[in-house]
Amino acid sequence: MPQHTILIASADEGQREHLATHFDADGHTVYTADDAASTTAKLTVHPIDVLVLGDLEHPVLSLALLRELRAGQLHLRVHPAQPVVTLGADDHLSAVHAYEAGSDHHLTAGADYLIVRAVIAAIARRTVDSITGRHLHVGDLHIDTAARTVEVNEQRVKLSKLEFDLLAKLASDPSRVFTKPELLRSIWGAKTTVSRTLDSHACRLRRRLSDAGSPHTIQNLWGTGYRLGTNG
Repeated sequence: MPQHTILIASADEGQREHLATHFDADGHTVYTADDAASTTAKLTVHPIDVLVLGDLEHPVLSLALLRELRAGQLHLRVHPAQPVVTLGADDHLSAVHAYEAGSDHHLTAGADYLIVRAVIAAIARRTVDSITGRHLHVGDLHIDTAARTVEVNEQRVKLSKLEFDLLAKLASDPSRVFTKPELLRSIWGAKTTVSRTLDSHACRLRRRLSDAGSPHTIQNLWGTGYRLGTNG
């Protein structure tokens, strides 16, 4: 089974420690949380592949947290489609409530570890690549290509549509120099072949990153093209 980063959130210390011990022994990176606040904090700070969500003092609190996550209300850096496995009571109504709140898979709280592990492997296989693929992290820059947002040190940076497209393209491979014709085709399509259009957008984007306090900048390699680099 590939290694993943797993957050086990539950007010039940025995449940947390039991799962954490097994996942750790299997080579996964494991974090634990015992209430809603610490769960949100760890989702914000750490890139979590799968959240295992048990009862946080009361089932209603757990489902409320899950609904907030799905609605995109937790934090800009927490993906609304974060994979979640819920653990709850062994009855149909609990499972229905969990799925309605946004659970990807619901298990009874006493489910065997091998079952929990298999479920997490299946969910991660299906969802993790699509989730992480939309997020680009380059140093202090965080780019969400689906939400079309850019943050520098967790502070939102306002960009025009074309400025965002240019930054996302350069950030997709920061070590690479993109040629001007390539960037024009990719971002403007057949609408323009005038490099001055690209140059003016690159200049504005460079200024916006500088104003936001980012050490990253848009580097112009004369006669070649552009890349995302750092000052100095």
